[in-house]
This record gives sequence, structure tokens and C-alpha cells, in this order.
Amino acid sequence: MRHLERVARLNLLIAVFTCMALTASGQKGNNSTEVVQGLVKQHEAWLYRLSTPGASIRGIQTAKQGSVFHYHIYVSGLPNDRVYDVLSWPIGQQKPSTVFPGVSLGKDGIVMCSGRLPGECNDPSSEDHGVVNFAFSADSGEPIRLGLVSDNQRATGVIVPDPIGGTDRGCSLSVERLSPHFEIAYVTGEGYPPATEVSFSATSYHEAHPIKVATDDKGTLHFAMLPYVVGHDQGTTQLQTSGLTGCSPRAEFRWGD
Repeated sequence: MRHLERVARLNLLIAVFTCMALTASGQKGNNSTEVVQGLVKQHEAWLYRLSTPGASIRGIQTAKQGSVFHYHIYVSGLPNDRVYDVLSWPIGQQKPSTVFPGVSLGKDGIVMCSGRLPGECNDPSSEDHGVVNFAFSADSGEPIRLGLVSDNQRATGVIVPDPIGGTDRGCSLSVERLSPHFEIAYVTGEGYPPATEVSFSATSYHEAHPIKVATDDKGTLHFAMLPYVVGHDQGTTQLQTSGLTGCSPRAEFRWGD
């Protein structure tokens, strides 16, 4: 029951930042403005606001077998003398769930299943002395949202095993799918001039749509877009920086069934 209480507590925190949950179907008919805004707020809360101050998660890929990506997960900023539950929040799923209860943090914050702490899981078959090998099956641009929770200590973060993006002259652009068929795309950029309006051109089926978004004082930006084109169930979108920013990174992604 204890790990269920922890999940409930985290769900309550997520609700503070959520306008409206995305339905599990992720169909185009649900792409109202409210749903898009709610989904983006959920994702950004998981990225930036739900972690204990100073806590973070990162993943190091150890192997790849077809479409399955293997990772070791590292956590910083949390105490290593307690047991945590690992949460996962797939896109299209309305809330996170516990996928691995009773882990600990080893050297450099690596997630372990060593049985060294009371209540910790134990994996004697591990080739790395209890280090947990995480395996993810992910589409291109799909974010893997993970969290570690123990009472009032928590860290949440995102890993993108198969990223979509581009770089140019110090600027970078990345695109994540926030729904299963890329009905909603989440775009982030770094390295742009600070406090500047940046123009983008998004093209699908020869339809070009201008997008303008302002960077913050660090030169980063983010926005959501709906790439679907009326009359088409699938397609490709090209996204490129335009205007006088000194750089023009480009990203391309496929959407649809």
C-alpha cells in the first residue's frame, strides 16, 4: 500500500499543473485547444516542476536491440539511504503508475536492486551487482517519462531514446511526440538569441504555416504544434528556423497511423 500512497501524492501534484488530461485514445478529434494546453502543462510539469529542488534524472544508453533501447538510470539530488519506487508515464496514458517498487541509489546515483536496504528489491542474477537494466521500446521522438518517489523525496525526468532534431551554428531544435500518432508535437530549441522573437516555417503537403515564438533570457524556447493536414491520415512535416537569428536548425518528422 505504501507505494500506492506515493503515486497518489504525485498524482495530486500533477493535477495542480493540469488544465485537462488527454484521453487515452489520442485521436485527432480530441485536439481541442484545452487538451493541447493541458497536455503541454502536464509534460512541462514532469520536466521542470515536480522534482524535489535540486533533484534530476538522466539515462545512459548501454545497448540497442532493434527498437528496444537499454539504459542505466542515474538520479542526483536525492538521499541514497532510502528505498524508492520507479514510476512510468507513457504518452497516451492519463497518469503515471509504479513499474518497479523498492529500488535504491548506488554509486553516482545509479538505480539499484541490490537488497542492501530494508524493503529493497534484490536481483541476484544481475551482471552488474544489482544495477537495474531498463529496457524501453520507443518510436521516434517518443519521450520516456520516469520518476523516483519516496515519501516527500522525488525526481522526475524524460529520456528520448530515438530523438528527432537538428543543429546549426550553435542552435538546436528537437521535436517530441506528445500523443501516440504525433497528433501533437512538442518543440524545444536552445542556443538562440535571448529575449528574441524567432520565426519558424512548418511545411506539410506543400502547406507552409509560419510560427513565431519568443525565447527566454537564456535563449531557449518551446511550443506545441498540430501537424495534421486536412484530408490526410499521415504525412511528413519539415520544421525550420527562418528569419535573422544567425542559425537555422531543421527537424523533420512523420505523423499519422
